[in-house]
Amino acid sequence: MLETTTLQRNHLYEFRGQQLRYSHHSNCRVNAPFIFNDSKARRFELSQNQVQREVFELVEFCEN
Repeated sequence: MLETTTLQRNHLYEFRGQQLRYSHHSNCRVNAPFIFNDSKARRFELSQNQVQREVFELVEFCEN
Protein backbone atom coordinates (compact mmCIF):
# COMPACT_ATOMS: atom_id res chain seq x y z
CA MET A 1 0.00 0.00 0.00
CA LEU A 2 1.42 3.35 -1.09
CA GLU A 3 1.32 6.22 1.38
CA THR A 4 0.20 9.51 -0.12
CA THR A 5 2.96 11.35 1.73
CA THR A 6 5.60 9.47 -0.30
CA LEU A 7 4.39 10.72 -3.69
CA GLN A 8 7.08 12.69 -5.49
CA ARG A 9 6.42 15.21 -8.24
CA ASN A 10 7.31 14.00 -11.77
CA HIS A 11 7.94 10.42 -10.60
CA LEU A 12 6.40 7.60 -12.59
CA TYR A 13 3.58 5.53 -11.10
CA GLU A 14 1.22 2.84 -12.39
CA PHE A 15 -2.55 3.02 -12.00
CA ARG A 16 -4.80 0.33 -13.51
CA GLY A 17 -2.21 -0.62 -16.11
CA GLN A 18 -1.40 2.97 -17.14
CA GLN A 19 1.84 4.77 -16.46
CA LEU A 20 1.23 8.18 -14.91
CA ARG A 21 3.43 10.97 -13.58
CA TYR A 22 2.47 12.58 -10.32
CA SER A 23 1.80 16.26 -10.90
CA HIS A 24 0.62 17.84 -7.65
CA HIS A 25 -1.72 17.79 -4.69
CA SER A 26 -4.78 19.95 -5.23
CA ASN A 27 -6.02 21.79 -2.16
CA CYS A 28 -9.27 22.81 -3.84
CA ARG A 29 -10.39 19.26 -4.78
CA VAL A 30 -11.80 17.44 -1.77
CA ASN A 31 -12.89 14.22 -3.49
CA ALA A 32 -9.90 13.83 -5.81
CA PRO A 33 -6.96 15.82 -4.48
CA PHE A 34 -4.14 13.94 -6.27
CA ILE A 35 -3.42 14.98 -9.85
CA PHE A 36 -1.57 12.70 -12.30
CA ASN A 37 -0.83 13.07 -16.03
CA ASP A 38 -0.22 10.39 -18.66
CA SER A 39 2.14 10.60 -21.66
CA LYS A 40 -0.58 12.23 -23.78
CA ALA A 41 -1.09 15.01 -21.19
CA ARG A 42 -4.45 13.61 -20.08
CA ARG A 43 -5.23 14.52 -16.49
CA PHE A 44 -6.26 11.96 -13.87
CA GLU A 45 -7.69 13.12 -10.56
CA LEU A 46 -7.48 10.36 -7.96
CA SER A 47 -8.79 10.12 -4.43
CA GLN A 48 -6.64 9.22 -1.44
CA ASN A 49 -8.21 5.73 -1.31
CA GLN A 50 -7.42 5.11 -4.99
CA VAL A 51 -3.82 6.20 -4.50
CA GLN A 52 -3.34 3.99 -1.45
CA ARG A 53 -4.95 0.89 -3.03
CA GLU A 54 -4.22 1.07 -6.75
CA VAL A 55 -1.15 3.23 -7.41
CA PHE A 56 2.27 1.60 -7.52
CA GLU A 57 5.61 3.36 -7.86
CA LEU A 58 7.65 2.40 -10.92
CA VAL A 59 11.44 2.48 -10.84
CA GLU A 60 12.87 4.30 -13.82
CA PHE A 61 16.18 3.19 -15.26
CA CYS A 62 18.41 5.45 -17.28
CA GLU A 63 21.62 4.66 -19.13
CA ASN A 64 24.69 6.85 -18.83
